[in-house]
Amino acid sequence: MKKPKVITIDGPAASGKTTVARLLAKTLGYSLLESGAFYRLVTCLLLKHNFYEDFISKKLDPKDTLEKIFSSVTVKLTPEATQIFYEGKEINHELREIQVEERVSVVAAIPEVREFITGFLRRLVDHRLVVAEGRDMGSVVFKEAELKVFLTADEQVRAERRYKEKVEKEVLHYGTVIDNLKKRDQLDSTRKVAPLTIPEEALVLDTSNLSPEEVLQKILSHLENLEKA
Repeated sequence: MKKPKVITIDGPAASGKTTVARLLAKTLGYSLLESGAFYRLVTCLLLKHNFYEDFISKKLDPKDTLEKIFSSVTVKLTPEATQIFYEGKEINHELREIQVEERVSVVAAIPEVREFITGFLRRLVDHRLVVAEGRDMGSVVFKEAELKVFLTADEQVRAERRYKEKVEKEVLHYGTVIDNLKKRDQLDSTRKVAPLTIPEEALVLDTSNLSPEEVLQKILSHLENLEKA
């Protein structure tokens, strides 16, 4: 098999997607596409401009609103990160704030949002070598990807990972973190459009007891076997 143009890594929240995707992109010299950042971007800006309620209730036209938002967006893809700039200013930590995390799955479940961002991501990666991580990269956005990976992990393990990540930045109760994780799993797996699912022919890895480096080595070994086939 020739060198894959797009490698997808999907999975639920805190399964290790972003960390592993970054390691893989740096190892292979690919660009890293963090697809969830774009759904968080939309959610963040809707909240910032007090448009959230009107948007999800369809009082605002979704397509027009998204076109206005993305007319001011520029993106830089590197092996280390997906850098998003809004009106010339990079947006980073704002996308991970708790109010965004609590609402992003609602926004991401809106068909017009998924259709718009799917098209945007496909245009963005054109003629690039990319590791794309998210929840529907292999199942919907890049269905023709030569290598698809799906990461999973025990719910308790994922909650502990997310808690450790969040508690360094803000004061949170563990119960709040696991409740948000459960809600997001439920929304992501049951939405009508592009639900979280294991893509056909994906390499499925349980990361509960594996380090990111160990997961990386399993993916590289699988890729090596595919290239030899």
